[in-house]
Amino acid sequence: MTTSPVSRRALLTGSAAVATAVATAGLAAPAAVAAEAATADLYPLKPPHLLEAENLVEYLRLRGDQWTNNRYDTPGENLGTTAVVWGRPGHPEEFANLSQCASFITSVLERAYGADTAYGWATRDYFDRYFPPKGGGPARTVPFPTAEDLQAGFADAAQVPHFDQVTKPVNLRPGDLVAIDYDAGGTSTPYTGHVVMIRAAEGTFASSVDAKLGSGVVPYLFQIVDCTSNPHGGPDLGSATSVAHYRAYPDTRAEISDDDTAYDEHSGAGYGHMVLYADPATQLFAGYRWSVNSSDPIAATAVAVAGGQQIAAARVNAFTV
Repeated sequence: MTTSPVSRRALLTGSAAVATAVATAGLAAPAAVAAEAATADLYPLKPPHLLEAENLVEYLRLRGDQWTNNRYDTPGENLGTTAVVWGRPGHPEEFANLSQCASFITSVLERAYGADTAYGWATRDYFDRYFPPKGGGPARTVPFPTAEDLQAGFADAAQVPHFDQVTKPVNLRPGDLVAIDYDAGGTSTPYTGHVVMIRAAEGTFASSVDAKLGSGVVPYLFQIVDCTSNPHGGPDLGSATSVAHYRAYPDTRAEISDDDTAYDEHSGAGYGHMVLYADPATQLFAGYRWSVNSSDPIAATAVAVAGGQQIAAARVNAFTV
C-alpha cells in the first residue's frame, strides 16, 4: 500500500453527480406532504440514524489525526473494545470510532433510538431478543449482533419491531440497511458478512462484468455509509477508466494523488459506493458488487446453502412496532 500526500479535492469529486442522482431517484415523499412531492424530492428527508451516522463521519473527517481515531476493529489485532463516540458540536477531537460493520450500525441505531432518546427501543436487550445468533448458533460473546444476525433479522422483519423488510434494490431509500451473510448455511470466520446504510440512490451503473450474474440483471448504484477494513472502489492506477470511475464514485477512506500515480487506503467509518443487483424478472436482490471497479459480482442465494451469500434489507420504523 503506497502512501502519498493528497488533496481533499480528489475525495469530493462526484458530489455534483450525487446531488443530481438524488434529485432524480424518485424517492417517495411522505404522504402528509405528497402535494409538494416535486419540491420535496430535491431535498429528501433523512431519518435520525442517517443523520447521526453522517454527523459522526463528518466530524471524524475534520480531525487531523482521523486515521488514528477512526479504525476498523480487525480481529486478532487487539485494538480494544468497540467504541463509537459522538463528541460535542464543534469539537471534532472528541469523536472517535473503533468498530466493525455490524457494531458500527448497531451503535448508530442506539445513538438515534436508544434508552436516552425520545424513542427508547434500540437497546442491547432489544438486539439480543430480535437479532439472536443466526441459525441458533452458540451464545454471543460480543455485545452486538453480527452481520449475519442482522441479515437473518431483516429477512424476517415482519417479526421484528421497528423494521420493515425491503425486498427490491429499486425501493431502497436513504437510511435503509442492507446486510449480507457471506456464508449462509455454513461457517465464515472471522467475518460473517457485511452491513451498510444507504445514503443516496444514484441510478444504475452498467458494466461488462454484470453478465457474470446472468442476462438482464439491473445494477443499481448506491452511496453508502459503513465501517470497513476494505474501502469501496480502489482504482487500478494503470487504467484511466478505473481511475475515472473512482474519481466519480470515491470512498472517503481512500486517497488518490492529484497526478493519479499514488493511492492510499484506510479503514474505519466513512462513505463509499456499492452496486446492488436486481433480478430482471422479480426485481429481488440478485447479488452485489463491492464497488464500481470490482470485477467480480457476487450472486445472492434465495435459501441458506453453504458457500452461498444471502442479502436482506430493512427500513427503520422508529415509532411503529
